[in-house]
Amino acid sequence: MTGWHDVASPRSHMHEPGWLARHRPRPELPPHPLESLRLQAMRSAARTAGLRIALVAAAVFGVWGGLHLGKRLPVFLVERVEVEGNGYLTQDEVRAVAGLAGAVSVWESTSDIEVRLARHPLVESAKVERALPSTFVIRVEEAAPVGLVASPVAVAVDRNGDVLPLDPTEPILDLPVLRVLTSLASASWGLRILARDVEHVAEVAPEVFAVLSEARLDDREATLLLGDSGLRVRYHPPISQRRLREAVIAINDAYERVADGGLEEIDLRFADQVVVRTAASPAVEDGAGG
Repeated sequence: MTGWHDVASPRSHMHEPGWLARHRPRPELPPHPLESLRLQAMRSAARTAGLRIALVAAAVFGVWGGLHLGKRLPVFLVERVEVEGNGYLTQDEVRAVAGLAGAVSVWESTSDIEVRLARHPLVESAKVERALPSTFVIRVEEAAPVGLVASPVAVAVDRNGDVLPLDPTEPILDLPVLRVLTSLASASWGLRILARDVEHVAEVAPEVFAVLSEARLDDREATLLLGDSGLRVRYHPPISQRRLREAVIAINDAYERVADGGLEEIDLRFADQVVVRTAASPAVEDGAGG
């Protein structure tokens, strides 16, 4: 049995020769010259980068501040507004609708001006450009009236049947009267259908539109009344370009062959047919299909 004095102490190895020499703190060595140069270069690069960032930030802030303050200079106040494409709206009305009355900077947002103009019922579209230092150029496309509707006084309407803020008497609008004859047709977007057909006539057959005095719509068909003679063109809406052309050919041909006052009706209600009726023609019921 081993005695107490034979048990090795946990610290007994500290008395072994050479232990202190192995665990004695080593003196710090001076940094290597290359390491010192590398650290100096890193610190210099960091200072340079920070200086550049500060200079860029100062430049950006200076430019932004200069522009912001410069936009308020009197030289940039709007002095002139040029308006192109207007026919019904006056230049002063366009300027007022655009919100350019009074002291306004030429740096006003052009998109905001275009939005304000587009809200007006007479403006289909608008494009705004600035001409420095103090001019806006506004190009508008106006909504064109295609007919007059009695409600109860005569009002002008566009291709969608929407009422336009125009006085039909100043200037006098030489436009056909649009009539929706039944409540069913009226409830079924009748005025819009009729207005778009009339616009289509104006585009495809301007010679017909020039003598169109009235356009009527009921539940089953539409009728165009032409000239003082009351020549009728009957069709099922909407009217196509092909059928319009066929009606024009039929009218021109009939006027050459029929005595004055004898032509009464061009009927387009029958598929792939154009029926010409004169005063001597037998009457046909309104329910003819096509």
